[in-house]
Amino acid sequence: MFQAQGSNVEYGSSICSTYLNSLGDYILITHKEPWELIQKNVTNQPKFIVGAKELSKKYLDDLANEVPGVHVVGLGGGSAMDTAKWVHWRRQLPLTLIPSIPSVDACFTRMSALREQGGVIYDGDAVPDLVLVDFDLFRAAPISMVTSGIGDVLACHTAWFDWKYAHDAGKDEFGWTPESPEISLRYLTELADCAPGVKAQTDDGLRRLMELHRDIGWRCHEMKHARFEEGSEHFFAYTFEEVTGRTIAHGELVSLGVLVMSKFQGNNFEGAKDIIEKAGTRHRLEDLGISTQEFLESVKRTQSFSIEQKLWFSHAQTIDFSKISDEAILESVNW
Repeated sequence: MFQAQGSNVEYGSSICSTYLNSLGDYILITHKEPWELIQKNVTNQPKFIVGAKELSKKYLDDLANEVPGVHVVGLGGGSAMDTAKWVHWRRQLPLTLIPSIPSVDACFTRMSALREQGGVIYDGDAVPDLVLVDFDLFRAAPISMVTSGIGDVLACHTAWFDWKYAHDAGKDEFGWTPESPEISLRYLTELADCAPGVKAQTDDGLRRLMELHRDIGWRCHEMKHARFEEGSEHFFAYTFEEVTGRTIAHGELVSLGVLVMSKFQGNNFEGAKDIIEKAGTRHRLEDLGISTQEFLESVKRTQSFSIEQKLWFSHAQTIDFSKISDEAILESVNW
């Protein structure tokens, strides 16, 4: 049975308001939707509310200097988690993270994903006092926001393959060994097993998904890198944000990256499809509100973007998608 290590975490149903009502003074960094879901049951209102938005270093530093010096609570998706982590780290304030959707592992990773100079950089070192996982809060979100939660775990499918590719090319920065794929493959085995429970939004399925996120966050810190779970699939996601000037749910965007990259890596594309089908994760461009042009431009830009941003060596730097037909690229996601 899979056993996770990592941050202090509490699981339960309808536990957010009870926790906040007993907390004392706090500031809340959040998105509008999850706060509206629980606000009516919170008698201990926050001293200050920040809407999670920009992730530039200057904005976050200015914010950290402005807020009261009380307990920091992050409630919401990845940007709320990263903002709260940064404020906590800069001010050394107590921190509680309450993910409202299981779409990212940001509540369990210690660094914040900043957007700087058209790319993503990781900085900071946040250690939350508690990560509070409320199953009812997850189930109150649109189902697609729950099923997108597989993305940062599914990323192991392409990431370990990229890591080996870098090693074989003599460009590995992190000490690949023949045992290196084992952890990624263990995560993928557990993900495939719990994926139907994620689709059905059962307590067991959601807990197991979050335990995968928890262990990945812990391992990133222990290994001092995320090479085993971040590769071409994430680089595509960052490229999409640069090309379009917008984003979609992180887990769905990364899942798209896994599909297109695994196909052209020659890396068990059918296996990635199977997990996505079991979890009910959206992947068709029409369902995601992505135009064919946006997708194709992003895929074809991934190679040059990865090189310009000096991202880890991977298949993203060596697959010239301009030489692959649009039809073949589209087949990877529109099935």
